[in-house]
Amino acid sequence: MSEKSQDNEPMEISTSIEKSKMLPSKPKSGMFGCCGRKDKVVPYQEMYISPKVFSLSINCLRFAVFVDAIAGTIEQPNYPIMVLPRGSPGSHPDSFPDTGGLGFSAATYFVPMSALLGVAIASLVIGILSDKWGRKPCLMLCLYGTVIGCILKFLFRFAFWPYCAFNFLNGLVSASVPVALAYAGDVYETKREKDNEIGILVGVSMLGSSGGGIIAILMETQGLFTPLLVGAAFVAVAAILCTRFIIEPKDIIASRNREKEKELELADGSAADNEDSADGLQPPKTLNKKNFAIIVLGALGDNVGSAGLMPLCLSPLAFNAFYSDFAARGEDPIMSQVAYKWISVLVALMVVPGTIVSPGIYNKLGLAGGCILGNVITGIVTIVLLYLALIRPATNVNFGIFVGLLYLCFPMTVISQLSTGPMLEAITPPHMRGMAQGANITVMNFGAAVSPFILGFISDVAGTPVAIWICIAISFGAGLINVPLMFVKGCCIPPKAKTDDKRPLRGEDKELVERALRGEWVPAKDLEELNEDRFNKGQPYLVIHPRKYQDEKDDLLNLRRRAKDDFLYHRNKTKEYLAKINTTEDLAALCEQANQSMAGANEDEVKDIGRELGEWFAEYIADSGYSPQTDSVLIKQAILSAFPVVNKEKELKPDNVERVLLDTERTYSRLLELEGYDEKGQTIRSILSNAQSAMLQQTL
Repeated sequence: MSEKSQDNEPMEISTSIEKSKMLPSKPKSGMFGCCGRKDKVVPYQEMYISPKVFSLSINCLRFAVFVDAIAGTIEQPNYPIMVLPRGSPGSHPDSFPDTGGLGFSAATYFVPMSALLGVAIASLVIGILSDKWGRKPCLMLCLYGTVIGCILKFLFRFAFWPYCAFNFLNGLVSASVPVALAYAGDVYETKREKDNEIGILVGVSMLGSSGGGIIAILMETQGLFTPLLVGAAFVAVAAILCTRFIIEPKDIIASRNREKEKELELADGSAADNEDSADGLQPPKTLNKKNFAIIVLGALGDNVGSAGLMPLCLSPLAFNAFYSDFAARGEDPIMSQVAYKWISVLVALMVVPGTIVSPGIYNKLGLAGGCILGNVITGIVTIVLLYLALIRPATNVNFGIFVGLLYLCFPMTVISQLSTGPMLEAITPPHMRGMAQGANITVMNFGAAVSPFILGFISDVAGTPVAIWICIAISFGAGLINVPLMFVKGCCIPPKAKTDDKRPLRGEDKELVERALRGEWVPAKDLEELNEDRFNKGQPYLVIHPRKYQDEKDDLLNLRRRAKDDFLYHRNKTKEYLAKINTTEDLAALCEQANQSMAGANEDEVKDIGRELGEWFAEYIADSGYSPQTDSVLIKQAILSAFPVVNKEKELKPDNVERVLLDTERTYSRLLELEGYDEKGQTIRSILSNAQSAMLQQTL
């Protein structure tokens, strides 16, 4: 593939069919047939050409996901209050008159369940439609539909069942997240970029959930349902912005072409300059149904298990322990209604540190490993919180520890939830992204909808601790479900990324670089020219591990024969460097650039190379007739003689660079003498031979 296409230039469209889909018809005359048009490229091409247009489209997408999450959760802190029958202790004037025969816990979870069931259906249907119709039309449907849904819920706020019915209808158009995740998979090129953006979108959605709750608390004096109008206004703004600025990737043709190019690069090795290509991952052509089922089933278990932590541990467990029980006895509660709302809302902000630490965990454990870790931590934290809330009598100390532990550990519990989107992206072909992300969101929302209601019903019948223990078992089970994914490419522990000092870069001789990195001999001239080119571009030198002695001991004679030419080249090159420092105007900058290029990317690896070289030398002298056990001092002296000190300061500086180069040149000159070389092109052996002949003639 051409260098131009690798630098994110506009792509060439390979077929006339694709051209007819993407380019305007009947262009006016001019260069390339389009000069004189007001728009020379179609919007999706402009998105790839202009970083500004790309960023604007992505930021509008993030904002849409954020405000859609706000609108979906803007009533969440009010659920326990609105289902308390109007006039009962702790109720609000806006509370429903009754809950249609449901108990407190069941009614508390039935309200969000009605919306989540709608979201579950919409995620799959709209996700599939976005694969066919495009991402932007489906996103617009979700946003404008949410505006209407929020208004309808506000109008039917006076009774429990009508409100829940319109909550369900609102959910049927609330599928912005799966569409946004598929959009991210379309417009980003590398796996790393896609994973990062998917994590950002999921994190933004979780933050939006917190923002909705904050608005509800701040507007408490205006009523329980007034925040719905604010949510509608926010989403309306997002819908207008997205209508104007979000760019549809034109039936995903652009993205697919880019990924086809990536496959070709990986096949012919021309993608050497792309650090993400080092893992060899290619977009899959088919969906592995087994792995897909494991991911989705694990996500379902994760969602159900997490319900034990949030919301069950907070409501009804903590709500009853620190508020309702006190209110029923006519005592001042430890936790007020306002405190409960703030705790339940602000805990969602803990997703931010979770989002920050998750990439590091995924890099070390892999996506599947991070998912397993998150599920295990969720189960353990839930057990501890359960026992804290059951301590009687409830005290301020117990309450403080409960809240502190919840906030401290919650970031680690979201790691598992953040991993699902990237895992699906790794196993899903581009043309099925909307379906895969939609199916996952569908299953997750179905679990999030049904499980709290069922668990709430269990809490009313058998007690909250029983329901929470069920969730704990499911959390550990979800971790076990994900174990097979530890061996799936893209979900397993990622291979260590190759830094620039350990891989070929664009324009370099790939075969030569790989030979050098294997520790094989390459001409000193070729290697030095390669490193000098890297130096001029501000890139690191190659970091080369030595071959093991046993692997090359049979080739040492050839290595020795090549030494003279290599020593001579390096000595002459050192003279060039001396000339360069004599003429440079900024010697300090030159030294700093040299230090950066020569420094290894990893100090431990540099030490390992030194150790490996020492092992090579020890095996060589033992195999060459020397006796280190009796001649160790003599061997040290030989080393000191062969390798005199050239720079004790480790780095090059303006005040030492000349001396370092002179000492280096002198060292190469001495090595050349050992190889029988002199400046006139005669060997030392021939000189000694001639001298000996002259002496013999005089004697005779």
